Amino acid sequence: MPIIRTASDLQRNISEIYELVENSPEPVYITRNGRADLVIMDARAYEVHERLRREVYDYEKALKERLMAAYEEAQAGKVTPLHDIRREMGLE
Repeated sequence: MPIIRTASDLQRNISEIYELVENSPEPVYITRNGRADLVIMDARAYEVHERLRREVYDYEKALKERLMAAYEEAQAGKVTPLHDIRREMGLE
């Protein structure tokens, strides 16, 4: 469940919100006029979040490159029919 505080809370109780952020791995959303305006996170939690985001990005980028290479090979006709592969594997 997201942690939500108002901009007024932030102004009046910055120490409390600082402690809340420090003791929670979850971000604290600061709202102004009923709408999300800021997100505050502990620096360590943010670093973990960013490392994971980069790992997912790198994985997806590599996957896309492999898929594009396979697609280009298929378009060039560099494919082996499934029945030939099954025969080679002794499945037929």
